[in-house]
Amino acid sequence: MDEDDGQPLQVASPPLEFRIGGQLVFAQTSKLLDPRRTVYRLELKQPLFLPLIQFFATCCPRIRTYYPGWFLPPIIILKKRKVGWEDEFDREKQVYEVLKPLQGTVIPYLYGEGVYDGSPALVLSFIRGKTVYELLREGRLPEDKDLEALRNSLEDALRALTGYGVEYTDMKTDNFLLTDDGRATVVDLEQAELNRANVWEGSTNSANVEHLMYQLREPRRLALRRSPGQGLLPIPSAAKGRLVHYHTSTTKREMELFGGGGSG
Repeated sequence: MDEDDGQPLQVASPPLEFRIGGQLVFAQTSKLLDPRRTVYRLELKQPLFLPLIQFFATCCPRIRTYYPGWFLPPIIILKKRKVGWEDEFDREKQVYEVLKPLQGTVIPYLYGEGVYDGSPALVLSFIRGKTVYELLREGRLPEDKDLEALRNSLEDALRALTGYGVEYTDMKTDNFLLTDDGRATVVDLEQAELNRANVWEGSTNSANVEHLMYQLREPRRLALRRSPGQGLLPIPSAAKGRLVHYHTSTTKREMELFGGGGSG
């Protein structure tokens, strides 16, 4: 996911309503998921006569066009357009359109564009799971026997994007979400590149799988070297260099996970 100049957003109480397709939709709760991002999770208020509405929708599908909010799931994600990121916002919508067959599997499902707190916002499906960054931060490192299965899940996701000529360039650990059923989901598509070769071997996406696996394996190696009552041993300087130069998008937060305090 993207970061907003590294500065926390000052949002005391996120709004409990948004518009989609001209319809005002109300929520019971709204939560800013990270103080550095414009991504919110909303638990919606369901219509009183939802079963009746859904019945009429089978007879008149156009109802969904005029009242899309009635057919949203109970929990959704709103990703507001950041100030000055108009081009990236438009790019993300374009990428979602190109990857439409993959929506709901390796990328979130896009229900449409809405307006939230006065700004355009993507209305996305909520996916249960943890980002790779969260797992590392919580110390929930995969066992050696699970690493291969995890690698396969990450490869399946990026290989699917490659098949549609999409190159994923924002390789931060919090941009990959591992679902409860073991699938890898890619989020934040605003910096993806379109019209790339759809060949997997030698592709940037293929190399990026190795980059992610490095970030998973290295903390585990350090944890195994940890002495009782001590924190993680500092990552060797050579390893720090490999991490920084492997992909320039490595963030300061990720460096801190490995015991490095660089400004990368």
